[in-house]
Amino acid sequence: MDPIRASSKYEYYKLCRKLLLLTGLWPYETLRRSLLHLGFIILYDISFFIVQTAHYFICETIQCIFKTLPMNMMAVILLVKLFTYYFNRQKIKGLLEHLHSDWNTLCYEEEFIIMKKYAETGRFYALYYAISIYLATVLFAFSSITPRIMDVVSPLNESRLIIMPCPAYYFVDETEYYYYIFVHMIIGAFVCITGIIAHDCNFFAFVEHVCGLFAIVGFRLEHLLYRQNITEKSLIDSSDDVYVRNIKFSIQAHRNALHFVDLLENTFYISFAAQMLIVTIGMSISLIQLSSELQGDIIELIRYFFFIVAQLGHLFIYSYEGQKLINHSLETSEKLYNGLWYTIPVKSQRLLLFAMRKNMEPSIVTAGKIYIFCLESFTSVLQCSLSYFTVLSSFNES
Repeated sequence: MDPIRASSKYEYYKLCRKLLLLTGLWPYETLRRSLLHLGFIILYDISFFIVQTAHYFICETIQCIFKTLPMNMMAVILLVKLFTYYFNRQKIKGLLEHLHSDWNTLCYEEEFIIMKKYAETGRFYALYYAISIYLATVLFAFSSITPRIMDVVSPLNESRLIIMPCPAYYFVDETEYYYYIFVHMIIGAFVCITGIIAHDCNFFAFVEHVCGLFAIVGFRLEHLLYRQNITEKSLIDSSDDVYVRNIKFSIQAHRNALHFVDLLENTFYISFAAQMLIVTIGMSISLIQLSSELQGDIIELIRYFFFIVAQLGHLFIYSYEGQKLINHSLETSEKLYNGLWYTIPVKSQRLLLFAMRKNMEPSIVTAGKIYIFCLESFTSVLQCSLSYFTVLSSFNES
C-alpha cells in the first residue's frame, strides 16, 4: 500500500513522490509503468553517453578530452542514482513505511508541530533544489545558442563560432543539423536532470524526517515529568509511575530514529562512494576548463562557471544535510540534561543510560563507510579537488 497517497498529513512529501513517479523510481508503482518511465530516461542517457564518447575520437588535444569528461561523468552519475533507487526498491519501501509509522506514533500536539516543521523544511529544500538545478541547466544550455541569436540581431560578415550545449559528436554536419542537435540535447538534459533531482530531493526529505525524529526524542526527554497536557505544564507526582512509561516511550522513539538512520545509510552508502569519486574528479577537470577559458571566450567562461557552481551546490547541500543529522543526534543528550531527570528515583534514572550510551557517537551518513557527509568533509573535498586540479594542470601544460 502506498503510504503517501491521499493523505493530508503527508502533503509535504507529495513533490518527492511525483518526481519518483515521473522517473519510474516510486517503489509502489506497477513494474510495467516503472520500467517504461525508467527505460525512457536510461535510453536518453545512453544516447548522450554515446555521442559524448564519440567526441573523444575526434579530439586532437588533451584539452578537448578534459572538456568532454565532466559532462560524460554526469551521464554516469545519473545511472548510479537511478540504479540506486531501482535495485533498492525494498529498502526505499522500508524507509517510506518507517516514515508512515513514525507519524502515527506522535502523541502530543507539540510533536506534530515539530514533525511538520521538518517536513516543511524538507519540502522547501526539494523545491529550491529542483528550481536551482533546472535554472542552472537552462542558463548553461541556452548560453550556447547566443552566437546564433547574435547572428540574427547583429550579423557579421561571417557566422559566429558554433557552441554546442555540451561536447558531443553526432556523426553529421553540426552546422546543418545544429537545431536538431540542440533540441535533442535540451530535451535530454531536462529528462536526465529530473532523474538526478528525484534521487536527491527524496534523500533530503529522508534526512529532514530523521532530524525531526531526533528533535521529538529530545522534546520527550525534556518533558519526562510532565503529563500528556504539556501546554499546561502539569507535573507528575514523584510517586506516580507515569514517568517510567514516558522514559520507555522516549527510548523506543530514539531506537526508531537510529533504525531509520541505519536503513538510510545501508541504502545509499555504496552509491555515494561512486558519486563522490566522480564528483571529485569532475570538479578538478571543470576547474581546469575554467582556468583555460579565463583569457578566452567569455560565453564559455560563464558556462563553466555555472557548471562548477552547480557541482559545488550539489555537494554542499549533501554535506549540510549530513552535518544537520550529526548535530541533531548529539543534541539529544543536551535535551536529556535539560530535563528534570535528577528528581526521579535512581532506579528510573538507569533507564536513561540506554539513550545516553547511544548518543556517545553521532548518527552519520557516509560514502562507502569512509567519507562522512559534513561541512568539514566538504572543505576536504574542495582541497582534494584543488590538488587534483594542480596535478592535472601541470600535466595539461606539459
